[in-house]
Amino acid sequence: MRVEILASESLGVRSMAVEVEVCGPRILIDPGAALGPRRYGLPPDEVELARLSKLREVIRKRLKETEIVIITHYHFDHYTPEWAEDLQGKRVFLKDPVRNINRNQAGRAAEFLKRLMRAGVSWEVAEGRRVPLSGGEIVISGPLWHGPAARFGCVVSVAVREGDTVFLHTSDVSGPVREESVEFILAQRPDILFVDGPSTYLGPRFGLSAVEAARSNLLRILHEVRPAKLVLDHHLLRDLSWRRWAEPLFELAEKQGLAVLSGAESFPGNLKPCLRPKGKNANSKMIPGAVAFGDKRFEPGLLALAHRGFLYVDEVNLLSDYLVDTLLQPFDEVKG
Repeated sequence: MRVEILASESLGVRSMAVEVEVCGPRILIDPGAALGPRRYGLPPDEVELARLSKLREVIRKRLKETEIVIITHYHFDHYTPEWAEDLQGKRVFLKDPVRNINRNQAGRAAEFLKRLMRAGVSWEVAEGRRVPLSGGEIVISGPLWHGPAARFGCVVSVAVREGDTVFLHTSDVSGPVREESVEFILAQRPDILFVDGPSTYLGPRFGLSAVEAARSNLLRILHEVRPAKLVLDHHLLRDLSWRRWAEPLFELAEKQGLAVLSGAESFPGNLKPCLRPKGKNANSKMIPGAVAFGDKRFEPGLLALAHRGFLYVDEVNLLSDYLVDTLLQPFDEVKG
């Protein structure tokens, strides 16, 4: 089995695009990539835009070469509607466009189906499918909630098996935070588990209890399944302090002789993680490569400029606990 992460947060964009080659056919899961409107409080800079263009080029090239395509849900970092014609002649599995879906994604799905029809592309509902391969199979979950709340609708997770080796792509289960997502992972017993992780960067908006549930579930999976590689990326790597949050996972994995890695570390290809951005945002924006590898070397930024002046932080309660502690520590030292 060959697994390659084509794009992810640790490589500089929002994506979970993965190519798996198993028993002959190539499988592409979630052929999409995007940038958020803001990253760490700042809009995309020229380095991020260039990386997005490059990675979309890589994904599209692989899409044209693959035999099987699976789209786990209808967020633009997981599929690209403009590439509908590239799906001609392929076996296409789509998250159910009508059931277990919210209004926003249902609208996107309906528009995508129109594009597929115009391109003459046939497709199949993904939920609950088992697709036999020569020497292996693809197992697709039933509908799984996109995180702790129902408002985002459902996604599907995908397991690919070759002999005794299993790769599992969770898609956006946000943790996993819910029991049904955990049960699918436990049932498949993956050797390589690619997880989106919880949206810790959202703080209370995601839910502190949900964040704790996600960590507890991942510890349970490490205990019970013991995957050789646990790959953490996507939602979790939008948090500058993701490695601090994941410390219990790193500790348990080390004891068990397992690996907990970001996508950029796990399956390195020709593209390196994004390095230092250029331009006006260079001193104030954490860069994806540093997020992926924990290499926290910075130029003086916003806090340095505020030295002996004023720094106004709006909605500080939405920051992670680590960042709040960092901001308040100098005041505690002055009091001491």
